[in-house]
Amino acid sequence: MKKTLVFTNLYKWLISTEMFARPSRQLPGRWRLFEYYSEPGEELENLKENHLAKEGYFWELNFETVGQLHQRMNLPVPFFTKSSVCSWQVARNFLKIYPLETPETGEEFQFAISKGNLKLLQKDNKGKIKFFGFFKRIEVPV
Repeated sequence: MKKTLVFTNLYKWLISTEMFARPSRQLPGRWRLFEYYSEPGEELENLKENHLAKEGYFWELNFETVGQLHQRMNLPVPFFTKSSVCSWQVARNFLKIYPLETPETGEEFQFAISKGNLKLLQKDNKGKIKFFGFFKRIEVPV
């Protein structure tokens, strides 16, 4: 009986710590793009935070825990849907975002969360970077 209680408490502690939290559990919340890379032609382009602000470009993602995503964007990236409400799902380290009305047209990204930043990577079938973006979490005042 005592052993069960100790293991139960240990298990609760393990799943509650940030170190063991799965990235998919860290996704819900609001994120804002602060830098990205794209390779539309033969050269890799890099837009940093100050250039995005100067040009007025932005991409904000709001992941809800129920699998719904609200986004606002005006990036000059032609591949991604401009739908403001989408769905999202995670399988291992892949994130799929797709419009509610046409799920078959979704986009798949490799993703990671490290040091509080969300990283999304998408390559084409030749291995060229379509999009590699870095997002900061937006703290919402209560």
